[in-house]
Amino acid sequence: MLIKSDPDEIQSFLSDASHMRDGQAERVVFPENAEEVAAILREASERKTPVTVSGAGTGTVGGRIPFAGIVLATDKLGQIRSVVHKEAGGRACAEAGVRLADLQRFVDSENLFYPPDPTERSCFLGGNVATNASGARTFKYGPTRKYVQRLKIALANGELIDLRRGGLRADQWDE
Repeated sequence: MLIKSDPDEIQSFLSDASHMRDGQAERVVFPENAEEVAAILREASERKTPVTVSGAGTGTVGGRIPFAGIVLATDKLGQIRSVVHKEAGGRACAEAGVRLADLQRFVDSENLFYPPDPTERSCFLGGNVATNASGARTFKYGPTRKYVQRLKIALANGELIDLRRGGLRADQWDE
């Protein structure tokens, strides 16, 4: 796992397309898999260190701007892991740091179609899922949420959970 703390090296992770200023962080960490994400979150939780998740920086509302703690950059979570063709329902398994343009090019090369089309194509899929991104085709096909069937999520305590659409509802959660 790559870690950067030099102020010059982390400067680009202290802002986004919102142009808000004064972002600050101790360091930027670049996990390469879900287990590393979980470990980072567990340690931060134990130390009560704020964590800001950083995607591609295309957001316009300042969501990736840190004001303390560490930045968890999803840049190295950029693999399209698999594609299942139309005969089996047509789906892809991709990580949070995959650029939308890359996914769309890839599925197009497989004669498949991924409908969500936010204006910004250099955005990461993780941000699309987090914001339920949409675009011009939303009126016909719906927003991102409609195309998410499964998520692997790292909770703040470091636990990894695997959620499948329709598998668990908040009112069914048992502690």
